[in-house]
Amino acid sequence: MKKIILLTLSLFLINIDLAYAEKEPLDKIVAVVNDDVVTKSELNRSMTIAKIQAKEQGMEISHDKLQSNVLDDLINKKLQLQIAKQVGIQFTDEDIDRVIKNIAEKNNITVADLYERINHEGMSTNQYRNELKEQMTVQKLQQQEVASHIVVTPDEIKNFMHKLPTQSNAPREVHLEDMLVPLSENASADDVNQAEKQAKTLMTRLNNGEKIDTERNDLGWRKANEIPSVFAQYVANLKANEVAGPIRAANGFHVIRLIADRSLGGKVETPQRDQAEQLLMQQKFQEKVKHWVSKMRSQAFISRTMTS
Repeated sequence: MKKIILLTLSLFLINIDLAYAEKEPLDKIVAVVNDDVVTKSELNRSMTIAKIQAKEQGMEISHDKLQSNVLDDLINKKLQLQIAKQVGIQFTDEDIDRVIKNIAEKNNITVADLYERINHEGMSTNQYRNELKEQMTVQKLQQQEVASHIVVTPDEIKNFMHKLPTQSNAPREVHLEDMLVPLSENASADDVNQAEKQAKTLMTRLNNGEKIDTERNDLGWRKANEIPSVFAQYVANLKANEVAGPIRAANGFHVIRLIADRSLGGKVETPQRDQAEQLLMQQKFQEKVKHWVSKMRSQAFISRTMTS
């Protein structure tokens, strides 16, 4: 049950409400975002959740890099909440009640049980509701400002379908191992190039069947939604004993190998058109949100008072 609640937090809870921070007069300001701020307590709470996510995904990332990424996410969230306020996006207490009831039902628990678990994790009921409200606000803003302007043509769907691998209608599990050529957060361009060369050499040796002494991280058996996102697109096309990479991540270059895969059964089928359209829409949406947020940041006043 604890894992279910942590997953709920990972999906819906990113940072604490500013009103909570204002109750702490000694709370340090770590960033200024236009006329708003990000506090140390907000950053600390988000760091806790980010560490849980990284651990569940089997990812290793330095504290400084993770903290920098989390702070960036908080800044992006502040910017979006400011715009949402300007355009009048609002949710009532009744809206939040309905969403919370739905979360509880999906986890087969009562709302009271959900609140009890949340409180046990160190978050008050009001904080949880405020966090959820902010996340819903950001999602609605993104739908209005980004998703509503995305167009997918028939030719794009057709081309996208040809790139998708055939799929089984039964869940697929994969057994992965990960080999890392590490990079420090402050790596130079030469360091990056050298690390990439090492990763490519590692791939060549693996493909040639050579025995290597590189440390391997066994990720175990995982379903599709349990695979680290940075690996997901590579795993889809791998067969047993094949390797993929070099995959650039925050902590260096990864080389992954598919030890084995298995299915619970079901016929193999080609992706349906509506499925391909949804995947393509999601891909475009993520790209456009990233560009949209980047544009907002370029037009905003942002001052990070703490970088590590």
